[in-house]
Amino acid sequence: MPEDNATNQHDKRDASASMSRIGLNYVVIAVAFALAGLLMGRAAFAPAGDRAVTVDEAQLRAVIESVLDEYDLGETAAEAAPDRFALVDDDPYLGEEDAPIVIVEFSDFFCSFCKRHFDLTFEPILENYGQYIRYVYRDFARLTAESTPASAAAQCAFAQGKFWEFRAAFFDNASELGRDFYLKTAEDYELDIEEYTACLDEGRYIDEVEIDGFDGQIAGVRGTPGFFINGQILSGAQPYSIFERMIQRELAKAGIEYKPGAAG
Repeated sequence: MPEDNATNQHDKRDASASMSRIGLNYVVIAVAFALAGLLMGRAAFAPAGDRAVTVDEAQLRAVIESVLDEYDLGETAAEAAPDRFALVDDDPYLGEEDAPIVIVEFSDFFCSFCKRHFDLTFEPILENYGQYIRYVYRDFARLTAESTPASAAAQCAFAQGKFWEFRAAFFDNASELGRDFYLKTAEDYELDIEEYTACLDEGRYIDEVEIDGFDGQIAGVRGTPGFFINGQILSGAQPYSIFERMIQRELAKAGIEYKPGAAG
C-alpha cells in the first residue's frame, strides 16, 4: 500500500537523521575533551604567573580534524549539512534538474499568504535567478475540506503537462475552486477531458498529496507557505529581499558571482 511505503521511507529518514545528530554530538563532546586536554597541557607548562593560555585557529582546526579521523565521523558530519535535493520528490518543477539552488515550496491553494507569494515574489525570483534555480512545488493541503481535492486536481493536470497553468488559475480563482472549475480549466487548456475526469473520479493523486504533506510536516513545515532553499527552511510569505539574500548566499557557496542584470 502507498501509505505503508511512505511510512517506511519516513522511518528510515528519521533514523538517518537521528544517527547524524548522534554523530555530531560525539564530535562536539570529543572536541571539547580534546581542547580541554590541550589547554590543561599548555597551562601546566606555561611560565609561572602566565594565565593567558590560548589556542589559535590552526590548532583548533587540527584538533577537530584529528577527532573526526579518530572516530570516523567526518562523513557523518558532512551528511548532516543541508541537502538541496532532500525534499525533492517526483513533483512539478521549473528550471534545470541539476541547478545549484533548489527551492521547494509547500503550499495550499486556499492560503492567502501563498497567493501573496505567488503575486509578489515567485515571478521576480525566476526572472532574476531562474537560470540557477530548480523550483519545486509540493502540496501542504491543510486549510479547507477542498484543499486536498484541489491539489489532486492540479496533479491530474500535471499528468498532462499543464500543472503550472492550473496553479496560476487556482491561485487567481480560489473562491471558485471545485469540480466544475477543475473541469472548466481542463477544457480551457485543452486537456484530454475523459482522462482528466477519470483522474478526478478515481482520486489518483490523493495519496500523493497526503505524502507531500507528511514530508513537509516531518521536515518542519508548520504552516503555509513553507520553503526550503537548498535544504534550509524559510517560513511564511517572506519579501523578495529575503529570498534574494539566501539565494545570493547559496550562489557564493557554489562559487558563482552573479547579480541580476549582469552578464552570466
